[in-house]
Amino acid sequence: MLTLDSSPIAWLNRQYFDLGPMNGGKPHHHGIEFNYDSLINNATLPYTVQVNISPLFRKSLVKETGMFQYQVDHPLQLAKELRTERWEKFCEYLSNYQELPNLTKLRVMNVLRSLCFHRVVKEYIPEMSSSEIADNVELATLAWCRALSSLITRFDDQTFDYIQEVEAIATHAPSGSKPKINAGLQLVVEYAKTLGDLATAEFWREEVTKDIQQLKPSLNDFEYNFLMSMYYRSVSFVPFLRRDKQKVVEEMDLCESYARSLLNGENELQKVVAWENLSLCLESRSKESIWLNNLDLAEERVRTIVQMEPLESRYHLELGEVLIKQDKLEEAAKVYRSATRLGPPGTPVAWFMAGQCHEKMGELEVASDCYLASLKIEPEAISVLQLLSNLAPRLGNPALINWSNLRLAELQEQQQKLQPKTTPAFQTESVSSLKRSANKALV
Repeated sequence: MLTLDSSPIAWLNRQYFDLGPMNGGKPHHHGIEFNYDSLINNATLPYTVQVNISPLFRKSLVKETGMFQYQVDHPLQLAKELRTERWEKFCEYLSNYQELPNLTKLRVMNVLRSLCFHRVVKEYIPEMSSSEIADNVELATLAWCRALSSLITRFDDQTFDYIQEVEAIATHAPSGSKPKINAGLQLVVEYAKTLGDLATAEFWREEVTKDIQQLKPSLNDFEYNFLMSMYYRSVSFVPFLRRDKQKVVEEMDLCESYARSLLNGENELQKVVAWENLSLCLESRSKESIWLNNLDLAEERVRTIVQMEPLESRYHLELGEVLIKQDKLEEAAKVYRSATRLGPPGTPVAWFMAGQCHEKMGELEVASDCYLASLKIEPEAISVLQLLSNLAPRLGNPALINWSNLRLAELQEQQQKLQPKTTPAFQTESVSSLKRSANKALV
């Protein structure tokens, strides 16, 4: 049987399997530690890491490492012999959840959420009524925790119902409270970026602005600057929707300025939170540069993020995309290959994109190997099979030609039977669409 030391990817992500030691420095690894320590020490976190990891990441991690003994839908399902002392302690909290105070319940749910058990979070936290959200900040915060899990599982559910949960918090939570502000900022993003509703996005921007002014006197400098950096990264979607390029740049400049002001943190929590926030800011700024057709600046910004977060595969995917836009295929292929060694969520996409780069450079054998590596992880990836099927005759490999054509026909037949209920993960060959498929695991 494979052990958690059998592969670098399993070792790096040890916490997700059994709450074992933190072997990597990704922000979401720190997030697990911060949330677990908060629970055990009965301490409140004033802020934490922002990126939420979806159940897709957990499934991909088990699949890519072969650690199928850890494939569970609920922490309590993990076999006794596989549990660490910390996992066992966490399970005790889950078993006694209903008797816990609301604040402790929230801490339990934050650990559950950081471990990617979002559907379990929704089982434990019922939907709150408007009066419960309005009368109790702790209940409003629990509702926000549930809404985050609904937000992350929306890709699988293929629904916009999560917006109703977020709107209930933004509307009814106590004025000037953090859950109300967080929900309001999320609504700005959803209505501007997802739904393209400028008027509603502007409404929520105004509401959040008023709530922040009300909360400001209770915040220290770090808390306020952190909040304002998140604020400008979110509300800049409003001028983006208006196509007001100057305003977008102005507001993202403010976002980055606030983010950089946080870098001299006083403790580990502040340092990790500040570092991650700057990475997210620069990620948004790289997309801003692409939108402004300044690919050199986009490349500079993404390279900075890769240097800051070398273990985060999605940033390598971002850099690969920018390099492809600049026809730097050889370097892009190397970047995508480096992403394949970092594990989920983007491993099959990275192999696929590396294959496209090598094929365009005329390195057909290497391209074939990349496509096959992608299919080993995602065997139902139709677009990968299409490229492999087209490539196989040029390699003069009869077995590969016959197998790829047969497999492609099988998947196309399955797709026709399933439409319109499901959509294959890699149905399109678009670079940006494939990257979005990988990023569904990171919200």
